[in-house]
Amino acid sequence: MTSVARNGFLGVGMIILMLLPVTAYGESPREEKFQFLSEQSGLSLHKEMFMLPYTYSKEYDGAQTEAVFQISAKHRVFGTPFYFGYTQISFWQSYDHKNSAPFRETDYNPEFFYRSNRFDFLSGRVGADIGFEHESNGQRVGLSRSWNLLYASPYWYRGDLFIHLKLRYRIPEEDKTDPMDPVGDDNPDITDYLGYSDLNLYYRFPWNHTVHLMVRGNLSTGRGGMVVNYSWPLPKARYSYFCLRFSHGYGESLVDYNRKLTRIGFGIMFGR
Repeated sequence: MTSVARNGFLGVGMIILMLLPVTAYGESPREEKFQFLSEQSGLSLHKEMFMLPYTYSKEYDGAQTEAVFQISAKHRVFGTPFYFGYTQISFWQSYDHKNSAPFRETDYNPEFFYRSNRFDFLSGRVGADIGFEHESNGQRVGLSRSWNLLYASPYWYRGDLFIHLKLRYRIPEEDKTDPMDPVGDDNPDITDYLGYSDLNLYYRFPWNHTVHLMVRGNLSTGRGGMVVNYSWPLPKARYSYFCLRFSHGYGESLVDYNRKLTRIGFGIMFGR
């Protein structure tokens, strides 16, 4: 990805962040428990949005302590069941002032998908998203990471429980003849670490706290990762929450897809 494209994605992400609080809400009471189920026109929440001003990881400690934030939204296309989605997560070494507080890593994730109708099933509701997505970090050769995916994501929810399984197929890329060649596969073994599926479980407790567990992995290699987000409402705020986030394993970011990392952070969640 060129620097122009990278800056373009960053610009799009900031626009989404500014617009989403104005346009993403006003869902029916049934859908408010999980905002990302919204099918309204215009922008709506796609994945969780959060800002963790301080996180701890043994690998990124001291001056390299990082703030982590994610923005995400989707846009329904002309009232059809097709959507554009965009998610961006950044790892910002905001306390490393001697090196101008650099962004160590930003992963860009645009996608296009079809959302099926929902049906009653096992006393709940079931549906699915089917789509294409690209994920890359816009880094120079040597640190560049990317992959293109086709996916099917069936989900089921009932009351305060939401279960979402994402099954993906990586579109093959040509092998590189030279590691420093900008053309070709930057990360041919990425599925050895991230596998072919993500399982997400959300549960909202009666006191309006929500826990989200994501697990992924490759059974044949024994590698994978997990993320737990626990959030609870800020006082006098309808769509803002305190957030405690814990991650462990491979795939926290694209550049670290083959490094096992553990991180814990605390901050604010803006949509869930």
